[in-house]
Amino acid sequence: MWLWLDLFRILVAGLVLGLVVGKLVVLRPHYLERIRPRYWVPRARSMRRKEWVRLISIALWFTAATFAVATIVGVALSEAGVELYSEEEYPFIALERQYPLLLLVAVNVLPIFEEWIFRGIILEEVARRARSKWIGVGVSTIIFAAFHLSNPGTYPAFAIPLLGAGLLLGACYLKIGLAGAIITHNAYNTILVILRLWG
Repeated sequence: MWLWLDLFRILVAGLVLGLVVGKLVVLRPHYLERIRPRYWVPRARSMRRKEWVRLISIALWFTAATFAVATIVGVALSEAGVELYSEEEYPFIALERQYPLLLLVAVNVLPIFEEWIFRGIILEEVARRARSKWIGVGVSTIIFAAFHLSNPGTYPAFAIPLLGAGLLLGACYLKIGLAGAIITHNAYNTILVILRLWG
């Protein structure tokens, strides 16, 4: 029974997000261009050392802030007796135990697409329609946090730390763009995995 509910919530969340993002990409093909190597490789090659240092420094600052906020909120919820996820059902726990290197790859590939979708498309589209980048950050953050509830074994409180993380990722996106948000998200995930593997 629970397996079917998990499959249902994964499929519904994926379908809804896929339809919305697919429609936006069809209406505005430049969103798709941003994820293609022919868009970002020339930009990366033309960046000077000073630009790289700035990008990475700001991304690492946002990584530290995101990690601090998510950790503080997560610990506070745990100490209050609020469960965020089921250890037995959460798929990343099983991956961590059986295939730690695969988990490390997954948590570094998925953020590329998450940032492209939630910040690079949804944030931009909401901001354009609302004429406010910060409304775009807020709405994309709520959708980002809610989407993660489609993961098996997650409870509603799982979204709470992600709200703070999503706001910081949105602010990072506004400050240094999609590359910075991806670097921040990847670094955050990598730190989480390494701490869990060595913890």
